[in-house]
Amino acid sequence: MKEVIEAINPHEKSIRWKIIEGDLLEMYSSFTIITSHQPQWTTWTFEYEKKTEDIPEPLILLGMVIDMTKDLEGHLLKN
Repeated sequence: MKEVIEAINPHEKSIRWKIIEGDLLEMYSSFTIITSHQPQWTTWTFEYEKKTEDIPEPLILLGMVIDMTKDLEGHLLKN
């Protein structure tokens, strides 16, 4: 997938990405990922619009994000 950063909010410690190209847009009309960060806590938000009602929820992507977050946490805790 190819994305662009739509907004960075240093006060809220958040970043908003919009997907502009890739496999996700074959199933979803729009797809945006938002991360916000607090001490020892990160929130990931997916905003998307399905092209049809029978399109599944993006659980595979969610699983990848969870795995990536765990890997980052493990790396940061080692230092």
